[in-house]
Amino acid sequence: MGVGGGEPLAAVVGGLIGVIPGCGVHVGVVTAYAEGAVPVSALVANAISQDGDALFALLAADRTAAVVATIYSLPPAVMAGLVVWAV
Repeated sequence: MGVGGGEPLAAVVGGLIGVIPGCGVHVGVVTAYAEGAVPVSALVANAISQDGDALFALLAADRTAAVVATIYSLPPAVMAGLVVWAV
């Protein structure tokens, strides 16, 4: 079943998938969740870590800032996904 099958790893994988720039990735995760292929913990982690299309502009303007912003958003996203999984 889906990303990690509802395991805690699903939140980690969802967060990691969220660091990919662009909104299309999140649309795919939401679609997979709607079809029952991804647990809600992965959806939450992905939604929080997803920087969307803004990351493309930041990458063009300042690559270092883009990497730092992505690194800062990943741990809280994974933690939120794990909290959702635990509840």
